[in-house]
Amino acid sequence: MEKNKLSLVLRGMLIGFASLGVPGLSASTIAIVLFVYYDMIYAISHIFSQPKKSITFLLFLLTGYGIGCLGGAWAVNTLYIYYPIPVIAAVLGFLIGSVPRMAADSKEDFKRWPNWVVMVTVASLFLVYAMVITGGDSVSFETISFPIDHIKILIVGIVTSTTLVIPGVDFAVTLMALGYYYAFIDLVGNFAALNLSRAFLLAAYLIGYGIGSFAFSKGLRYLIKRFPRQLHCVNLAMVAVAPIIVVKKCLIDNPNEKTMLHNISWKAWVWAFIMFAAGYFAFTWVPMLFRYLGFVPKHAETVQLAANIAARTDVTVQDAMQEIAPDVAKDMPCVSPAPPPAEDPFADK
Repeated sequence: MEKNKLSLVLRGMLIGFASLGVPGLSASTIAIVLFVYYDMIYAISHIFSQPKKSITFLLFLLTGYGIGCLGGAWAVNTLYIYYPIPVIAAVLGFLIGSVPRMAADSKEDFKRWPNWVVMVTVASLFLVYAMVITGGDSVSFETISFPIDHIKILIVGIVTSTTLVIPGVDFAVTLMALGYYYAFIDLVGNFAALNLSRAFLLAAYLIGYGIGSFAFSKGLRYLIKRFPRQLHCVNLAMVAVAPIIVVKKCLIDNPNEKTMLHNISWKAWVWAFIMFAAGYFAFTWVPMLFRYLGFVPKHAETVQLAANIAARTDVTVQDAMQEIAPDVAKDMPCVSPAPPPAEDPFADK
């Protein structure tokens, strides 16, 4: 897992910024594209058996991830205060724009009725939670109740940790569905309001996130191998219902935004339309820009295909690449080797 330390920090920054600041972009998917995902999973799941290598790798990657999250939270928090309608429009654009591409990637999943059951069930659960259990209201940390809020956000940390280890599950969308997105953005990005009680709340979240990351990374190989289609369906269902939740929580049930909708100028509506369009087409523009800047390898799609094959057939990404694109495989940086069967609790006996 020896990698250039600066490169690891920069990649972590991209993953962190996109996962929190750009709803619809999954941290794990970006990590796959940037060739750090499998090293990351290997390091997390072997942090006790290979502590020196794992901690060194994760230290630099998570340093960049933390910086990126802070930057994304600050950007969203600042823009949302001054330009709420365009920011909401951009978020809706990201979410709605991601649905067609995800649906196209999951078209094979639609041919089996159990996958439809999974999608409908997950979508219904998220809608019921967002609309009924939380009453359609987003969580706020203006007043913090100990230990109730700390237990809740620890659980949120465990749930959102799945976004780091399960490809396609989006961090921002998950937070939105749980009603914690803007509260978390304010908690992380509003440095002026940071105090001891908010710091303890953030610490509780990080503890839950760490516990979840370790636990899910240990079971991820089994889940992806056993239920790959269902995981895709879960993510698609979450993204599909997220725009409804955003409109409900940010516009319909927000008295400030309802008043603003009546007083908004035509210029703001124009900017909202532009931001919605930018968000909608971002899944086409962003990969092109990243390739132009050299952040995304030109064979990223091939690597993702190999990653899917590797997860489902229980082989390394290198082996999958050798099978589908040997010319690309020879130029591809090595990923961590699969653990030997004796050390792997999920290996076939």
